[in-house]
Order: sequence, then structure tokens, then C-alpha cells
Amino acid sequence: MKKIQDGYQNEFLIVLEFNNKKVKELNPMLREVIDDLFPNVSEESIVKSWRNHINNQKGDILIKIEGKIKTISIKKGSRNSVHMEHIESFKAFLKELGVKDKIIYNYELFHYGVDNFNYKKILTSKEFSEKNKRKIIKINKGFSNVNIDKIIDRFILCGNTSKDRVDGIIYGVPNDFLWVNKYDILEIIKKRINKNSATVHIGPLYIQPLNRCINRNIKYMWCRDYVQVKWYSLFDDIIECMNEKYMKQHKN
Repeated sequence: MKKIQDGYQNEFLIVLEFNNKKVKELNPMLREVIDDLFPNVSEESIVKSWRNHINNQKGDILIKIEGKIKTISIKKGSRNSVHMEHIESFKAFLKELGVKDKIIYNYELFHYGVDNFNYKKILTSKEFSEKNKRKIIKINKGFSNVNIDKIIDRFILCGNTSKDRVDGIIYGVPNDFLWVNKYDILEIIKKRINKNSATVHIGPLYIQPLNRCINRNIKYMWCRDYVQVKWYSLFDDIIECMNEKYMKQHKN
């Protein structure tokens, strides 16, 4: 029997926690999500939930109450990958945002780990960054001037194949998770846009190849042509956002 991936299994379990329950029957953590997405909903309303079977969309599960549908992205664990796309479509996106050709070219050198002194060698991200500090600074400066709303839509809320935004992220497992809605996600990333790093990033979102395939394993060479975006500090950023909201609500 084929083993279900842990991430998919987690999505199924979260769906089961929501599906066919009355709003009043949900535990406090699930109620927080429902109250945020469906304000003033009746306690007697039935919640319907299911996994999203459309590929290449950010939403993993859907929740329906009284004819209204909301979409949620599910994350868990560390080193969270939030986006992936082919490098050519990514370059076209950067160009649309007004990023200069030289910056895009420098990113491509970083992406493929090009060593100007040894074209047969593929540099790791750390090696490239150490050898090309000025290039990394220029890339990050170029990326920091783009429309951040479009970046967040592309990387977190919509992706590059959908116009529908997710309504929030559940981070964790059914009985132990954090909830953050799309408005908080925008706030979190915008507040951290000036974050410093020695590698390529936009705020807390780190941009890198899916796999540089330094050992040139034929099985994974296709990964070299895909861009991956990781949000390493997702858990900490959500916690900080929750603390800030709590402090504002209880001020004075």
C-alpha cells in the first residue's frame, strides 16, 4: 500500500476535525478559525470541509458554512516551503515588477551557483554568497524595491496560476496549531521587509533553487530549473504577531 505523505495526512485530519460539525461543537482552537472567517455565524450552522484537489493552488483545504466558502493553507514543521515555480516564469515576473535585467541576471548566477573562476563547479548558496557579497547586496536591494503586495500574492496567497487568495494559514496539527489570517500575513511580511541576510531574500521569504544538484544526480537535475521560496521563521513570526495583537487588545 502506498504511504500517504505526512503533509497530506495532516490536511485530511484537519478536514475531519471541521467536517459535519455544528459550529458550537468545535473545540476552542477551531472556533477561533471559524469566528475569524465567518463572523456572527449561527452556533447551529453545519461546517463542511474538504481537501482542495486542484493542483498548483495555495489553498489546501476548503471550509463552507451557509453557502460561503473559505480557503486555508496548511503548514507544519520547520523550513517551510511556501512557493515553487520555473525560473523562466519567475524571471518574467521580476521583469513585470520592474526589476532591472542586471539584477535578474545576477539572481540567475546565484540560482545556478555559477563560479566565475571554475565553470565546471556548482557553488552552494553559502559559497556563492561569500564569494559574491556585492552581487547579493545588489540583488536584495533590487528585490526590496518591488511591489510587496504582488510578492505576497505570488508567494503566499495566490501563487502564479490562481487569482483566488487563501484566507489564512493553519500552522500545526489538528490539536495543536496556530492560526493567522491573510491580513496578518500581509502585516507580518511588510513589517519584516527590511530584514538583513547574507543570502537572497525579500523580508522573511528566502529565494533559492529547489535543488542545485551539486552532485549532478540525473534524477534531480530538473530541480535546478525551479525556484523555491522558504519562510524559515514562520512559527516565530506568527507567535510575534499574536503577541502584538494581544498587547494592542489589552492596552490600557
